[in-house]
Amino acid sequence: MKRLILFSLICLVAIASTAQGISGRVIDEQAQPMPFANVVLVNRADSAFIAGAVTKDDGTFSISIDKQEGLLKVTSVGYTTKFLDARQGNVGDIQMQPDTQTLGEVVVKGERPQYKMTTGGMTVDIQNSLLKDVGTADDVLSMLPQVQGSDGNFTVFAKGTPEIYINNKKVQNARELKQLKSTDIKSVDVITSPGAKYNAEVGAVIRIKTIRRQGDGMSVEAYSQVKRNNKLTTYDDVTVKHRKGGLEVFGMLEFTNGSHSEDNTITTDTHANGNHISIRQSAPNTFWYTEMGGKLGASYEFDEDNSIGFSYELNGSLYQGGEAMCEQTITRNNTLEGNIDQFMGITAADRPHHAANIYYVGKAGKLGIDLNGSWIWKKSTRDGVSTEHSLQLADRTVTTHNENRNHMLAGKLVLTYPIWKGELSAGSEVSRSNSHGIYSNVEQVVAPSNDEIKESNVAGFAEYKLKLGDWSLNGGLRYEAVTSDYYSFGQYQTEPSRKYHDLFPNLSVGWQKNKWGIQLGYNKRISRPNYQALNSNVQYDNRYEYEGGNPLLRPTIKQNLDLNVTYSWLNFTAGYSHSKDVRLNFGSLYQEGTEITIWTNRNFDKFESYNASLTASPKFGFYSPTLTLSYWQQNFDTKAYGLDTKLNKPEWQLNFRNWFTIDKTTKAMLYLHYSTSNDYGFNHYAHEFNINARVQKTFLDGNLTVALFANDIFRNLRERWTGYYPVSTMAKDAYVYTQYIGASLTYNFNATNSKYKGTGAGNAEKNRL
Repeated sequence: MKRLILFSLICLVAIASTAQGISGRVIDEQAQPMPFANVVLVNRADSAFIAGAVTKDDGTFSISIDKQEGLLKVTSVGYTTKFLDARQGNVGDIQMQPDTQTLGEVVVKGERPQYKMTTGGMTVDIQNSLLKDVGTADDVLSMLPQVQGSDGNFTVFAKGTPEIYINNKKVQNARELKQLKSTDIKSVDVITSPGAKYNAEVGAVIRIKTIRRQGDGMSVEAYSQVKRNNKLTTYDDVTVKHRKGGLEVFGMLEFTNGSHSEDNTITTDTHANGNHISIRQSAPNTFWYTEMGGKLGASYEFDEDNSIGFSYELNGSLYQGGEAMCEQTITRNNTLEGNIDQFMGITAADRPHHAANIYYVGKAGKLGIDLNGSWIWKKSTRDGVSTEHSLQLADRTVTTHNENRNHMLAGKLVLTYPIWKGELSAGSEVSRSNSHGIYSNVEQVVAPSNDEIKESNVAGFAEYKLKLGDWSLNGGLRYEAVTSDYYSFGQYQTEPSRKYHDLFPNLSVGWQKNKWGIQLGYNKRISRPNYQALNSNVQYDNRYEYEGGNPLLRPTIKQNLDLNVTYSWLNFTAGYSHSKDVRLNFGSLYQEGTEITIWTNRNFDKFESYNASLTASPKFGFYSPTLTLSYWQQNFDTKAYGLDTKLNKPEWQLNFRNWFTIDKTTKAMLYLHYSTSNDYGFNHYAHEFNINARVQKTFLDGNLTVALFANDIFRNLRERWTGYYPVSTMAKDAYVYTQYIGASLTYNFNATNSKYKGTGAGNAEKNRL
């Protein structure tokens, strides 16, 4: 494998040293990139055409040609034609000037497509849409087709949690999305079929592209949010940047204080050893947290193509704790066994959490270089006590201590080079991680554990993008070699230790013309269990229910087929997914002969799903609706695992967002969500319905944005599901205080986009830790 990676790098460097061509960037009078400008190399004597190109979204162009003599002719509608001497290599920025000629009695009308094809997904135009000034990047993402969520926690329909990037830098904290103004966002790519350069665990990618800002000096960006349900939650952050020439130094502080509450009713029925054990439980609970974090960093641009930088981040909790007051009624064979009053208290700490990144992004001729290194170290502790009192049963106290330490070191190199009418990318990614968890119970009701996992991942990848007229083709291959060594109480464990050698291909073909775009893609991905799921902890819930990890869990291999069709403000997607060794929560007996159920993840051989969605975003004057209709259904044989029936009821979902433009600085939005009851895995979920509203206004030429919002106005949203298992059935009905009102304030002084270009390394491994 090392030879293969080395050979790929040598080939790219060799190509760089021999090929010739002309490249550069076209900008307008305000130094903004100009896409779709024509750049043509012509003969100096008779202006005969030699070769040409059209600039990309970032204004760049590249002409592959051996001939160096001639003139470059640059044209764009509304701008004066420009000529300059052609020379090999990068000619730098070519600045265009508006054409001062006036056309009388001519009115030109045009409409930009809101949705366009991009490799592996679609691009949403933000600058020319209503979303341009909705507030922050977090607000923008919450309003995109196929994307659901808020406060940095997003999912892509049928693809799960995405990796989010801002100008190629991976978002590691939700505050980054709140700090970025929507007015600074040019477009957002929603990638549902990621290519080979992304870790094979990534099922979806969201790429945010910003407008390039210029300017030196000091800038300040501040964000504050407060919301109230049964308790108050606040979030505040401030970022300060200083620029001088190519140097940028920045610092950030954030502070969060809040809580999470649930009013739970849980019912469990277990059939074991000829007995029927039924538990009816009321379990209201609240968890409080106070967290603080900061980040420092610097970057330096030597020129437009070459820059270096580093960042260091420190986060931690000042306080985390919670409690639950539970009332249980336990019956055995329909006869009362006992009533129990159970108090559960938790004290936790996530501190400290260190993270560092260093990078170099540059070019050597036409060869693009992106080199990143990342390091993280984190520690968390959790102390719990469960005290049970009963008149019919003996009192019981269970005291537990859990401690986890994780660290990771990773590096990633990506090289790119234009070849023929496309671009070749190749590189390698290496990570080394360690996760060590200790769990103990003073009363020895459950067994202690001491688990350590040492894992290394070495990957090599290559990908080629080709553009032929209206058609585009993208193909790639990623190879990953993973070694996972498992230790229990310091002793190596053969069975849980694993070695994997996998190939992950991806291929897509697309057609784009005018407002139409069609793309069909295939990829193979993997989903590895996080380290918490792999430990051997057994958590005590009550006398008849435990939760635990599973050291024998295997990764899930997914193969996906996706169709994406766009037309102006319409978007349609359809997909099929086949999973091997899918991981699902499962209830089984803790030990033979007992009546205790343990809930843990298990692998299941075959799991299929089908999905489709249709989004329409027309505009009628001041009214701009976005309606999305979605369908998802599993094909999973639950009968093969002890159930009487299959659970394959589909989910139909409606998301209807209605925007009203009151004036240039004021907007209002009404959002409706409904989903039918449906099945996933061994669970049946009840239907959902909620209504949200929002009003926002900008002041000080857009530098200050104030928003008022209300969520789940009619308090309809509840978490309701029933899980069916061979020995047990569990049902949950919970209200999680989703009804709240709140306000946010965003202020920006002399704001400029960060020049920091580090993308990080080992990004998927960070999520597992």
